[in-house]
Amino acid sequence: MKKPIVFLTLLVLLAGCAPADGTAESPSASPPSSSATPSATASGGRTASPPTDEQVSWAGTVCSDTATLKTDIQGLATAAATGGDSVGTAVSNQMDTVSASVGALVDTVKSPPENLGDDPELRAVQDSIDTVEQSLTTLQASAGAVEGTTGAALVDALATLVGDTGTMLSALTDTVQTITTATQDTTSTLGQAFRAAPECAAL
Repeated sequence: MKKPIVFLTLLVLLAGCAPADGTAESPSASPPSSSATPSATASGGRTASPPTDEQVSWAGTVCSDTATLKTDIQGLATAAATGGDSVGTAVSNQMDTVSASVGALVDTVKSPPENLGDDPELRAVQDSIDTVEQSLTTLQASAGAVEGTTGAALVDALATLVGDTGTMLSALTDTVQTITTATQDTTSTLGQAFRAAPECAAL
């Protein structure tokens, strides 16, 4: 009886991880408006400067790393749905890919270019990535439980993996929402950097 539930849940996961309220605006791929000058004032009375090329490049990498991780997590759900004797190997291989993608995203977000460290929205993005990283340990354990398991135990292991995959996708959705919120702040350097990065328009 559990198999239909497992694979129905997989279909839901593969549908994507759009923000729950559906109200977030898509980031613009265009560069910051020419009206954004060094005198633009961010929240708290700080003066925000237009982003440097390095800052825009970093913002683009954050967005592309996030998109890659989303695809890789969905690939884990696909691997779980393959069934058969090879499902354990397929899940294990894809879990390695997910782990590498999480590592790349964490490294990028935790190594911002100069002059972004005091941006309050950067801290929000970094905090959301902490949650994604924390969910990885649980996902790795549930993926490991699939390998070498058969019969009813395999169905149970796959159900657990599906649930933990959904948890990570939810955490990544929060990251996307946090990036979107930062993007909408045209007065901060970070927001301008996300708006100027073409990779963020499709996120």
